[in-house]
Amino acid sequence: MPSPNGSTTLPPVVVVRLRNITAVDATGLRAIQTLADRLRRSGRTLVLCGAREQPTRLMTQAGFETHIGRENILPHVQAALERARQLGDVGVRRS
Repeated sequence: MPSPNGSTTLPPVVVVRLRNITAVDATGLRAIQTLADRLRRSGRTLVLCGAREQPTRLMTQAGFETHIGRENILPHVQAALERARQLGDVGVRRS
């Protein structure tokens, strides 16, 4: 959602649905990690949900859950939205 000065603002919790990602490589995982780091630095939290078998396996092998927290990697969007509510994000924005 654009702010009055034209910049994009993000909610306190950003949910990324991975359900349509059938495979991820090290570059893709690094991109997700970079996003998580940027969000954390800005006081936000990244929540991932709906990852298929191969991305889940790679994230597990890479120890990615220790980077963003196991509690922030969830099986489906309903669980991710519940996690966002737990973290204090009262509104849900879809794009």
